[in-house]
Amino acid sequence: MEIYFAPMEGMTPPLLRSLHNEFFGGCDKYFTPFISTNENYSLNQKEKKEIDPECNKGLNLVPQIISNSAEQSAGYILDISEKYGYKEININMGCPSGTVVSKNKGSGMLKDKQFLKAYLDELFSRLYEQKERAVPDISIKTRIGFYSEDEHVELTELFLAHPVKQIIIHPRSRTRMYEGSTNMEAFSYMYDALKGAGIGVVYNGDIKTPEDYAKIADRYPDLDGVMIGRGLLRDPSLARRIKGGKCVDNEEYLKYMEALLDGYMQQIGIDNFVLAKMKDTWSFSAQAFSGNDKGRKEMNKADSVESYRVCMRQFIRNSKLL
Repeated sequence: MEIYFAPMEGMTPPLLRSLHNEFFGGCDKYFTPFISTNENYSLNQKEKKEIDPECNKGLNLVPQIISNSAEQSAGYILDISEKYGYKEININMGCPSGTVVSKNKGSGMLKDKQFLKAYLDELFSRLYEQKERAVPDISIKTRIGFYSEDEHVELTELFLAHPVKQIIIHPRSRTRMYEGSTNMEAFSYMYDALKGAGIGVVYNGDIKTPEDYAKIADRYPDLDGVMIGRGLLRDPSLARRIKGGKCVDNEEYLKYMEALLDGYMQQIGIDNFVLAKMKDTWSFSAQAFSGNDKGRKEMNKADSVESYRVCMRQFIRNSKLL
C-alpha cells in the first residue's frame, strides 16, 4: 500500500517536498498544491516552479488542478502532461475553503450534482476526442458530500460513469470541514463500489500515527494507498515509520528545520517573509513537541532569521518529542 504526501496550499512547496524526501523518504507520491485554471491557459511563475521537474528532482510528483470549467481543465491537463511529461493529473474536488467554494471549485463542485455530471461528461469527452494527444491518468480528490454525508451514494454513481483512474476520498462532508470523526460507513460503501469497478481508492483523513495507518490498512487491505497531510507536517518521519523505519529524533528534526530555513532564506532572502513561512510550518510541527512552552513563545517572538535560528535550536533541543 502506497503513502501519498497531501498537497497543502502554502505549506508544501517544492523546497519542503524535496527536503522531506531527502531526510525521511517513505512517500511514494507527492502532490502539488492546486493550480487554478484560467481562460488564458497560463501558469504564473510560482505555478511553473511547483510542477517544474527541475525543482522536484527525485520525487514522484502529481500536479493537481482546481477548476469549475471542463474546457479549461481539459486544456490544462493535456498541456501540463505534454510539456512536463506527467502521467497523472489530479483534480481537486475536496478543498473546503470558503473562497474556493464560493467559486464552485474544490468541494464547491459537489453542491450541484447535475453541474458535476455535466463537468465530468464534458471533461472526458474533450480529453478523448483529440486522438492525436496522449491523455494522462486522471485521479480525483474528493469529499463524500457537500451538505450531507448521505450524498456519497450519488457521488459514487457519478464517478463510476467516467474513466477515472483513482479516487482519493476524505470521508467528511464540506460542511463538517475537519471536525468530528470520519464517516467510515460512507467510505466503505465507496470503497466497495469503486474497487469493484476497477477504480483505485485512496483513504485520506486523520492519520497521525502508524497505529492510525494500521487500522485503515487492516480494514481495507486492497486500498491503493493512504494520503497524509497534517500528520507528515507534525511528524515528518511518519511515512518512514509506517514502513518500518526509525522515528525522528530531536537532532534530525533540527537538521531538517535548519535546512528548510536555509532554503527559504536562499529563495526568498527577506527575513519577514522567511519567518512567515517558517511560522506557518511550525503551526503544525510544534504539535510534535511538549514541555517547553516558553521556548515556543521565544521562537514566535523572534524578529530576524538568525534570532529565530537560535530560538529554534533551543526549542527543539530542550523539548520532548511526543
